[in-house]
Amino acid sequence: MASSDQGFPIKNVILGCGGMLILVSLLFSGLLYYATSPQRQTMTVVGVEWQRTVQLEERQPPTTKDPSEHWIALREITDSDNSFEPRWPKVPEDANHRAGKRTERYIVRFRGPKSARVYELEMPFETFVKFKPGSECPVIIQKGVLISAEPPTKAAESK
Repeated sequence: MASSDQGFPIKNVILGCGGMLILVSLLFSGLLYYATSPQRQTMTVVGVEWQRTVQLEERQPPTTKDPSEHWIALREITDSDNSFEPRWPKVPEDANHRAGKRTERYIVRFRGPKSARVYELEMPFETFVKFKPGSECPVIIQKGVLISAEPPTKAAESK
């Protein structure tokens, strides 16, 4: 009996390509899920920084058009440091100047055990003072960004 030539097995090629496409899609989806899901790690506090700013306002004398007194923003005065003792910048103490709007920022810097990359996280003062350089803290990173950090526990500080 002679074998007959069936031709090119297009059905098998299509099924094979479809299976590979599904496999690649599943692999890509898994990697995407892993890369974007929150990851808990332990990082070391490598530094802190605070910055406080006061807007300096200057008195504008009354004019004939407007007899009321006005205060206008003149400039901002900023003070910052890497300590845990924030202070407000000094504002000139005279009748023609006063402190206006105040802003403050408190930043803690973290580094992981396997990377030289430093992450920064801004937080309220009440939390900021709980982080000491050299202490290890649990953090959550999502999409390469540090989204939260917990202050070190007493057990972690005593190591």
